[in-house]
Formats: sequence, structure tokens, C-alpha cells
Amino acid sequence: MTSADDYSQQPTSVLSGVEDDGPADDGPRQGGLGLGLLILRLAIGVTMGAHGLQHLFGLFGGPGVGGFARMLETFGYHKQTTLLSWITGITELAGGALVVVGLFTPLAAAGLLGVAANAVYAKFHGGFFEGQGQGFEFELVLGLGALSLLFTGAGPISLERNTPWRRRPLPLGLVSLLLAAAASVVVIVLTR
Repeated sequence: MTSADDYSQQPTSVLSGVEDDGPADDGPRQGGLGLGLLILRLAIGVTMGAHGLQHLFGLFGGPGVGGFARMLETFGYHKQTTLLSWITGITELAGGALVVVGLFTPLAAAGLLGVAANAVYAKFHGGFFEGQGQGFEFELVLGLGALSLLFTGAGPISLERNTPWRRRPLPLGLVSLLLAAAASVVVIVLTR
């Protein structure tokens, strides 16, 4: 039978999601956690980053800033739509890139959560399922993925491997959640 001390002597891999600096004090070891978080970060970050490229530059068949501003008007945003288009596109692109590389992940995920929350709010009246661009199921999944990253952090396969919030992500996660909620409310109040 092996003891907890035996596990702390075994080398671990970044891919396993297990820290190399001794036994975990927060429960059993989680094999594959780091890889799972990397996959989640790639899915959320690449998707949101691609949306940012669509909204800013019209890439991948996107509308560009002017077209996105007109699209926002159809969803009930009537004030400062061009400014909102720029802010949304930059948030999606920069937040997506930061989430992909795993740097400032709670703050980047907060930005992505704010964008997704506004999209869900704007599309809520159209029903849950995507149909003629009115459903909000896709934005909800992206937002929930970003919300998950707020509290888990980037994981061991990231650029923030040695940051304070990497070891204890909950405090910055809560602050980031408050920032996302506040930003969403401000956008809704000021632009609708």
C-alpha cells in the first residue's frame, strides 16, 4: 500500500494537471486536468477570437465594424453602436488570445463572459435554440465556459503557471465575475 508521501516523491507532468511541488492540499490528484483546461481554453479563446476578427475586420465572412453596429441595432442596442462594436470586437479578440495562451485568464475570461452575457440578454426573446440567428444557446455555452475559467484559472499548461492567482484562483475569480457583471449592466443601461 502506498502513502501520500510516496506520491509526493513521484515526478509529475504538466499534462497530468498535477503540480510538481509536493502533495496537493486540496484533494486527490486530478490526472488530465491540465490538458482538459487547455482544450477548454482553446475552444473558448479561438471561437471568441474568431468572432472578434469578424466584428473588427470582416474576416471569415464577418460584417466588420459598420455591419456589426447595424446588427447590434436589430438586437435593441440603439446608442453608441459603433463604439460598442469596437469594444466588443477588441474584447473578443484580445480576451480570446489571452485565454488561448493562458495569461491573465480570469480577467480575460471576465471580458468574454461580459460579451456572452450581453449576447444572451439581447437574444433571450428569440428562444433558446439557434434559428435564424435568434437563439442564445451558443452564446450561453461560450459564457459558461468563460465562467468556468474564471474560477479554475488557466491550468498548468499556460503562461501564468507561476502567478499568485494560479495557485488560488477563487479571489481573482470572484473579482472578475463582479467586473463582468458590472460591465454587462453598464453596456445594457448605456446602449439600449
